[in-house]
Formats: sequence, C-alpha cells, structure tokens
Amino acid sequence: MMWHRMSSIGFGEAWEQSIDLISDLMDEWIAREYLELNGFVTMPLRKGSSQSRRSSKEVGVDLYVRNMKFVEGDRDPGFLLFSSELKHLRSAVVCVRGWHAEKAALASMTNGADILKYLETNVLKKVEKWFEFEHWRELGESEFPKKILVAPVFPMQEVYRARIVAALKDKGVDGILSFKSMLLDIVDRVDTRYVYPKSELLQLVRTLKTFDLIKDSQMNFLG
Repeated sequence: MMWHRMSSIGFGEAWEQSIDLISDLMDEWIAREYLELNGFVTMPLRKGSSQSRRSSKEVGVDLYVRNMKFVEGDRDPGFLLFSSELKHLRSAVVCVRGWHAEKAALASMTNGADILKYLETNVLKKVEKWFEFEHWRELGESEFPKKILVAPVFPMQEVYRARIVAALKDKGVDGILSFKSMLLDIVDRVDTRYVYPKSELLQLVRTLKTFDLIKDSQMNFLG
C-alpha cells in the first residue's frame, strides 16, 4: 500500500508526507504525556487518520482533555499555560500544531518580531478553523471547552508577547502551551529512581537522565 502510494504521487513527496505524519504523531504524543503527567485525562479527536498530514492538519481539533483534580469555582488559568497554571484549567480542546516540523527555523527563533510575523502569516488566518468542533456536547460539556493552542515557541520580549496574546484572544484562543516548556517540565519531573512502565516517553527520558545525556532544565537540543 505504501509503495503504491509512493509510486502514484512520487517517492520524494510520499517520503516527506511520511516524515511529517510521524512528526505530527510525536507532537501529539508529547502533549498527551505532558497533560496526563499534570493530572488530565486525554481523548484523541483527530479525524481522517488515513489522510496525509498536509490535508488533515486543517480540519478539527486534536485532543480533548479534562482535569481530574480541578476544584469547581476555581479561577481561570492564565493565557500562558505553564505547569503551575494547569491546575486552574477544567477542560479544553487542544490543537497540537507541529509547526517546527514544517518550519524548523521557527522553533529556534528568538526574535519576537519574526515570531509575530510568522503567526500573522501562518496561524491567525487559520486558527478559528482549527478549533471548529461540532460534537463538543457529546463530551458532557455544558459549554464549549477552553481552546488551547500548542506551539513550538513563544517570544520572550513583553511587547511582542502582549501583541500575540491579544491577537490570539481576538481569534477565540484561551491559552497557549509551548513544546519547549512541556519538554523541560517533563525532564525536570522524571525521577531516575523510578520506572515508568506505562509511558515510553517518560522511560526514555529516565534512561537519558540516568546516563547524564540530559539534565534538569538543560536540554541543549531545545535551544
């Protein structure tokens, strides 16, 4: 089946789509593991798993998550969802957009102006479509869950950060998670004294930490 597909659309394009699909699944895997580590149950919502990433990425949300430790009446979480803010999030639909797979340079961007320009060109025009989901009532919700966007990077400069937050809020986004903060938090919380039989990701991180290949908050490959 795979070779037939490669011959019909060209080996190079099929190979690129396969790599993109693997990367997309990895992105979702990391987000799911991180949220479960923080007390959430997760449910995949992505449709059209047989489609290529190039087409399926434009349709629907990726995950539904619910906080099993949420206290009713708690305040809303901040827009930048670091682990300390997640306890205030009751439930959400999550868009896991692996932009660093398509635009590798984005993950290493440090210039706020460049990040803002990229979001204006590639994200703000599409983000409302990404969060369209007709079946939210079937999840047992009385109102549409919070809309959380996962991205590889967020600017450090306050002036650009404020502009991006305002632009995303204007498009209906309720919060943002970054891959960098998720991975750093996972690394910091994995204890080499424990075994994680139910999580291949946590077990991999444990192994890397055991052999001093990564250290807490010092994952060099994250930039």
